[in-house]
Amino acid sequence: MKKIFFLSFSIFMLLFLSACGPTYFLNEKLEKNPPKVVIILPPDNQTSNTEVEEKLYPILYDILSNRGYYCVSPELARMVFNANKLNEAGRIHEIPPNKFREIFAADAILKTRVTDWSVSYVVISSSITVTLEMELFDSKSGELLWSMTRTLQQSSGSANAGLIGSLISAAISTATFEYEPIAEDNTAFMFKTIPEGPYYDKW
Repeated sequence: MKKIFFLSFSIFMLLFLSACGPTYFLNEKLEKNPPKVVIILPPDNQTSNTEVEEKLYPILYDILSNRGYYCVSPELARMVFNANKLNEAGRIHEIPPNKFREIFAADAILKTRVTDWSVSYVVISSSITVTLEMELFDSKSGELLWSMTRTLQQSSGSANAGLIGSLISAAISTATFEYEPIAEDNTAFMFKTIPEGPYYDKW
């Protein structure tokens, strides 16, 4: 009986972990010849939160740069886009890849779509959720080099504090919770699936 239970439990956990684990696509070309210069496009915000680009854009830049890639700074990229009256991330994402190669001398283009950037409140707990969809394209051929989607959620609230205490704790957490640490953790996890760039540990 114990063996049957253990086997059933093991199968269940295997299926559970398989279902929950994030998957990604990695083109062998990225491993053999990683790009030197990457242009990170402004995040395409699909949520109602208006602060997404302001908070996420520098996070993407810092973490990908630390992976060993020379990244065009968000300030420079935004200056060029604004000068050409490209103020919406969705429109920028539709620009042909070779244009980014021509203007920024970029070897690759990183596109990010944010589909969840929210705080939810459920009785005695609150949670913040950040879902990112990322794609890396070759700027010369337009070929997909890497892609990944991942959701990270962090909850707060204490079941041992009593109903009133938990309600107060959850309300305070909802009001003071910061998105940046969750976005940083999610981004860092995702970028670890990308091979180290040519400048890794060289600056």
